[in-house]
Amino acid sequence: MIEVIEGQRTFTVDEYHRMGEAGVFAADERVELIRGVIREMSPKGRKHRVAVGLATQLFVRRLADRASAQIQDPLTLAALRSEPEPDVVVASSPDPRDIGTERSQPLLVIEVADSSLRFDREVKGRLYAEAGIADYWIVNLVDDVLEVYRDPRAGTYSTKLVCKAGDRIAPLSFPDLDVAVRDLMP
Repeated sequence: MIEVIEGQRTFTVDEYHRMGEAGVFAADERVELIRGVIREMSPKGRKHRVAVGLATQLFVRRLADRASAQIQDPLTLAALRSEPEPDVVVASSPDPRDIGTERSQPLLVIEVADSSLRFDREVKGRLYAEAGIADYWIVNLVDDVLEVYRDPRAGTYSTKLVCKAGDRIAPLSFPDLDVAVRDLMP
């Protein structure tokens, strides 16, 4: 959980952006803003990279003319003083020029988790629920399952599904898109 220590300085999304523009962060430094706190991101191992590639390939191919897949890009949640970088965001506009605008809203957020599993469940899950993200998936590499969180209410998800490799599921926004869970696992 992200704890703000009394007297600790937190940042807005605009301040975080200005810090990036001013070169405060090294070019290869992987950080994200969570509830005003700048946090180092976990390193990505091979299984993580493969899982991100599989999810990307699946959604790009199957939703090419209906939505866009944004890969490890910032997702601005300014009201929550946050700019996480989810592994995959399926956004409402198929036009990449709409990324980061009101014309392209996040429909599905996917995090691939191994060492970050607890953080992705507890901190990011709560953050995405507060932001009203209707469909949040965690590709859980620890247990080789897909965790699906839906129905955000009062900062939490009221529905949690755990899908195994032989299961199939569809994103809420694309009920016709039948996804085999094994296709998301490295």
